[in-house]
Amino acid sequence: MNSLIIAETLETPEINFNSDAGILKITGRAYSSDITVFYKNLSAWLDEYINDPKDTTVELNLDYYNSVFHKLLFNFLKKCKSVLEKDKKLVIKWYYNDGDEDSIDASINYAKSLDYPIEKIELE
Repeated sequence: MNSLIIAETLETPEINFNSDAGILKITGRAYSSDITVFYKNLSAWLDEYINDPKDTTVELNLDYYNSVFHKLLFNFLKKCKSVLEKDKKLVIKWYYNDGDEDSIDASINYAKSLDYPIEKIELE
């Protein structure tokens, strides 16, 4: 399976999904008005990856995202939990800037909604 790499733009995050290593990174800003079109590529890749996943680490380092992406991100993380059904490990890492209480709160809310732990990592 091929990795998925999409360069960051002003309105969409960088995507670096390494299928061999099982590391799925989303970095940057997500507020494009066409973010659902952008998300379809991620979702399609994840559907294929879940057929034969590795132990998986999801790394999220988002500066900003709109409410549409918030919902899409939740769906993405929920789908990531499917690797557990294949007897694989899942780690979700949420990077945030010092003092960014909104980001910390968001990670806590995602963890509660997903009923799955999210590791919070402060950026230096």
